[in-house]
Amino acid sequence: MIWIKSSLFVLIIVTVKYIFKFVNDYGDKCINNMKELIDFTNYLKLYSCQMKMSYEEIFLKYSYKNESVKNTCSVVLEELEHGKNKKELESLMKNSMRTPEEFNKSFADILDYYGSTYSDALDNKLCYTLKEMESVMKKFENSHNEKKNLNNRISILVGCLTAVIFI
Repeated sequence: MIWIKSSLFVLIIVTVKYIFKFVNDYGDKCINNMKELIDFTNYLKLYSCQMKMSYEEIFLKYSYKNESVKNTCSVVLEELEHGKNKKELESLMKNSMRTPEEFNKSFADILDYYGSTYSDALDNKLCYTLKEMESVMKKFENSHNEKKNLNNRISILVGCLTAVIFI
């Protein structure tokens, strides 16, 4: 009988730990999405300003790791071709990638100043956008890591408390 209670105790603790792990994974996915968008923006800056490639060529050439990032970049392409609507892009990013609003606004600014000219002004604006996006990502990453550490500590306590109550 004692081994049943012991195994049930451990099973409850592990189950609660996994529940908290899934909560933490949400933020990890968001950070990965932001990192890939920063990589894409850096890639865009390099190929657009130095190699004078169009956005469409860059979009097709970039190797995406995440499908939601590819969808977001395709919306940027559509918006550049059919009219610029930053709000639509921001809402898509918020819904599909779950990135913070400030990050979405920084990325959506690309629509305002990306065009057919490949000048130093575009290079400077993309550098500024990259810095803004990195800044927001670092803030989000720091806050996420704090929450993650707290969740990890709480998960053990909640698991033990739940197991004690049930057993």
